[in-house]
Order: sequence, then C-alpha cells, then structure tokens
Amino acid sequence: MKDETTRARIQVSLSRDLLDRIDEYCTRIGVPRSSWIQIALAETLDQRDNVKDGSR
Repeated sequence: MKDETTRARIQVSLSRDLLDRIDEYCTRIGVPRSSWIQIALAETLDQRDNVKDGSR
C-alpha cells in the first residue's frame, strides 16, 4: 500500500502557560510534542465530523 502522507508546516502562537502544559503532558506520557499535536488535531476533526454526521 502506497503511503499518501504529505507534510505540512503549521505555525501557531500559544501562550507560554499553554505550551508549558502541553510539554509537561507530553513528557508525562512519553510522546513528542509534534506527535501529540498531530493526534489532538486528528481527534478534533473526527469529533467535528461525528457532530456533523449526527453520530454524537
């Protein structure tokens, strides 16, 4: 199966407090920040799709 993944660079501004909280959480669960952000974005999109489809 061919990997259709493409890379995208996203730049956002986060407060120092929020960034610290994200870093602390990622350290606690042993996941790189970029991986956690990818997961959080995917889950958020999935939840929005479920709300749109009436699945929630």
